[in-house]
Amino acid sequence: MRDLTRLIVIEPNLRGPAGHYAEFVRAVGTVAGEDPIDVYAHPDADGMLAAMAGARPWTAQPRVGRPLAEWKMIFRAVREEVPFLVLTADGRHAAAVSAAGICYKRAPRNACLFFHRPPDTGRDRLLLPFADLARKHALAVAATEEIARSLSDGGWKRVELVAYPALAAESLPAPAPFSRLLMAGAARLNKGLDLVAELALLWADQGRSIPLLVQVSKKHINRHGSREKAFVEALFASGYQGLRVSETAPDRLEYIERFRGALVLAPYARQQFASQVSGVVLDALLSGAPVIATSDTWPGRQVERFGAGVTIRERTAAALAEAIDRILSEWTIYSERACEAAGVLRREHDPIRLLKVLEEGTTRS
Repeated sequence: MRDLTRLIVIEPNLRGPAGHYAEFVRAVGTVAGEDPIDVYAHPDADGMLAAMAGARPWTAQPRVGRPLAEWKMIFRAVREEVPFLVLTADGRHAAAVSAAGICYKRAPRNACLFFHRPPDTGRDRLLLPFADLARKHALAVAATEEIARSLSDGGWKRVELVAYPALAAESLPAPAPFSRLLMAGAARLNKGLDLVAELALLWADQGRSIPLLVQVSKKHINRHGSREKAFVEALFASGYQGLRVSETAPDRLEYIERFRGALVLAPYARQQFASQVSGVVLDALLSGAPVIATSDTWPGRQVERFGAGVTIRERTAAALAEAIDRILSEWTIYSERACEAAGVLRREHDPIRLLKVLEEGTTRS
C-alpha cells in the first residue's frame, strides 16, 4: 500500500513481546503490507520480530550500548538516505540527526522522530542549539496536540499530528458483566501504585473483597526503581482479600483478555500525563473497558470525551474508592459508553495513518 521500499524503525530498548514498544511495532507492521519494516532493536527481540507479521529484525551492529547504538544507526540511515523512524524520540535523537546531516552534507528529510512527550526537559533544552538541521528538515510526529504545539514553538518546521498507532480487535467489543478492577501494565508510582496500595489497605479494614488485579511482584523494585519499594510492600502486606497479583507481564492475548469486564484504574500523575498518551488506557477503551483516570490528563480527556468512566481531581484512595462505587452502581451504562468509544478510537488510531504520513514526509524532498 505504500511507496516506501524500506523503512527502518529504531528502538534498541525493544527486547520482548510485552509493553508498548512491541505494541507500536506490531501495529505498524500489521498494516505494512508486502513491504515489511526493518526494526533495529535489542538482539533479544530478534526471534519475536522474525515471527511478527510485517516486520523483521535489522541486525546492523552495534545493537547494545545506548545511546551509541542509536547514534550509529541514525548516522548510517542519514548517509544511505533510507527512511527511518525513531520510535521514542527526544533531544538526543534530534542532535544526532543534525550531526549526521552535517557530517554527510545532507538535509535529513528521510528522518522521522516520533515524540511521545514534549521535548522540554533540561537535557532537551541543552541540546536544542545542536538540533538546528533536524528542526529544519526532519519530520517530527507528535502523538497529541500539546506535543505538536511544543514542537512548533521549539522551532520545528515540519510537524505532523498523528494519533498513537494501536491495534484493535477485528470486531467491536460488546458490553460484558463486571469481572474485576484492573491496574493494567507494570504498576508504577506515576501510574498510581501508591493510591492502589492505599485503597487495598482501606478496603481490607472495611472488609471489602472486590477482585483487584495488579501487575506487580516482590522483585518490582529491581525493575522499576526504589521509590516503589514501600508501596509494593504495603500492597502485599495489606491483607486485602480481593487482591490478585500478576508477577510477570502477560502475552498479548492474555493482556487483552484482562480488559473484558474490567474497570481499569488509571489515576496517573497529572504532570507526566497532561500531554502524554497512555497506551494502557487506549487499549482499555479499544477493548470496551471503562476507566477511572486523573482529570486534566490525556487519559482523563478521553474518558470525559466519551463518558466512558469517571475522572478524579484529587489523587487519593478515598477519591478512587468513590469513583469505583459510582461506576459499579451504573456498570451497564459505563460499559456501553466504553464500547461506543472503541468504535471511534479504532478509526482515529489506525496505524495506517502513521505510514501515510511517513510516505509523504520521508520520501519527498
